Amino acid sequence: MNENTNSSKQHNEFGRKILSIIAQVHPYVKHRLYTAETRGVIPHNMYNSTGIIDDAIVKLYEKYEGKLSDEQEIKLKLFSIVSQRLSLLFIKEAFHKETMSTNQILGNELKLLEENMEMDVNDDLSMEEDLDDISYHQADIKKPIYLYADAEKNIINTLDMHDSRIDIDKEKRMAFNKVYNWLPLKTSNVLDLFVFGKLNYDEIALIKGVDTQSIKKTIQAVGKTFRKNLN
Repeated sequence: MNENTNSSKQHNEFGRKILSIIAQVHPYVKHRLYTAETRGVIPHNMYNSTGIIDDAIVKLYEKYEGKLSDEQEIKLKLFSIVSQRLSLLFIKEAFHKETMSTNQILGNELKLLEENMEMDVNDDLSMEEDLDDISYHQADIKKPIYLYADAEKNIINTLDMHDSRIDIDKEKRMAFNKVYNWLPLKTSNVLDLFVFGKLNYDEIALIKGVDTQSIKKTIQAVGKTFRKNLN
């Protein structure tokens, strides 16, 4: 087998492994874009999940083809690139939020939540105390922002915080969505990697460059807050 044939085989194998991972990455990217749109961080329909993932794949080929062969490593690198690109996109487009009504709706609640949740410039996560029980704020928001039904069910089922055989009522659904929308974007990103990316604590920790315990503690604290307001 000559060098060109071997190189072509490696290229095709690398591509095959990437294709097998995309199905896991796509729900995560789609949900992150939806979340950013509903919060007013990015304009509606300006970005799509396919474009974000395609750009990340190009970057993955440029940086790691010929350097990575393990499918698990390739998966984590692709998730890492996608997550970083989304974060940079949200920073770039964040000025749109200042023109949206959602900024006025969520501003005070986000401030309260962020007093209990810190993240340094290296994306290190720490929970100082349990997140606020926000049930007494229910009348504050006149136009709540709702996730699509499948997203709500995925979060509820993954965090095992409600009997999935029982539909949550309108009041509890509002409470659920208010908790989710009060999460700082970096924290909801960790939750979304867990729920929609179907990654475990160790995998998320590697992507974010923090210790596993920090990721576990954050997801458990968020889940506890959801349960307080659903049960």
